[in-house]
Amino acid sequence: MRVGVVGNGNIVRRFLKDAAGLEKVSLKAICVREKSLEKGKNLADIYGMEVYTDYGEFLRDPEVDTVYIGLINTQHYPYARRALLAGKHVICEKPLTVTAAQAEELAGLARERGLFFWEAFKLPYGPLLPAVKEALPLLGPIRAVQCSYCRTGKAYEDYLAGDVRPVLDPDCAGGSLHDVNIYNLHFVVSLLGEPLGLSYTANRGFNGVDTSGTAVLRYDGCFAVCTAAMDCSSDNFCMVQGERGWIRTDGPISSASRAVIRLAGEEERILAENPEGGSLRPEIQAFAEQLEVGDTAPCYGMLEHSLRVMRVLEALSV
Repeated sequence: MRVGVVGNGNIVRRFLKDAAGLEKVSLKAICVREKSLEKGKNLADIYGMEVYTDYGEFLRDPEVDTVYIGLINTQHYPYARRALLAGKHVICEKPLTVTAAQAEELAGLARERGLFFWEAFKLPYGPLLPAVKEALPLLGPIRAVQCSYCRTGKAYEDYLAGDVRPVLDPDCAGGSLHDVNIYNLHFVVSLLGEPLGLSYTANRGFNGVDTSGTAVLRYDGCFAVCTAAMDCSSDNFCMVQGERGWIRTDGPISSASRAVIRLAGEEERILAENPEGGSLRPEIQAFAEQLEVGDTAPCYGMLEHSLRVMRVLEALSV
């Protein structure tokens, strides 16, 4: 996989750090805006990449076969579309797009052209989610799922001071639902599929952005409560409750350290541990291996899941 990256923000820096040195991955180029050229050059010097400020020129680089898009949410669709039309495989940060229709269009383009199109979310590629899914039948009928991912930080401090970053700008599709709660939605939809009904209640900031909120997803005989916040912090977890026991993660699902299970009449035991934590390395390696053998089946399978999440996300955003 010969990767060109677009952007120079924190997630791009994490991607570069975790991708560097991985087998089957070569970092070839970076594309940034003219005003971010110095930042782009600094990253290029560290990782040995070419630097572009023109996206069209970047896409014509024959050394790049895969484009990683780490831009603000509203730019995912136009940049991914141009890359797919240029014949490049695409890794796009979450959420895949702003609307479900945009995601469906891009998925159709990828399939039509035989290209790989991945959403960059790490849950399926670490040990916890597969272990939870495998153990789920042990719980009997599932009655409730609770997910909490609440964290505050510099972006919210700046927001309170009037400096609004894209992550807290509704015009950039920012907010806790799109930035943080989407991890919870990926987890729940992975386990239970699309809900029969849903609702979203949020705390709104001065610009209307949801600084925190709770999504309730309703299923036949079960409900899921997904809470996420950028304006407060908590002890984060995911809890799946069935008639015969429960499963809990230690930490938010995106970076949980382990998952434990307790069945009725039994002691608590560890299902899986995650030594990688929040690293992006497992997902990047998985993408590279799929590309190397030309196997689009797992990519398109996960893409169908991403489309389900996008439909849920869009419905909650109304």
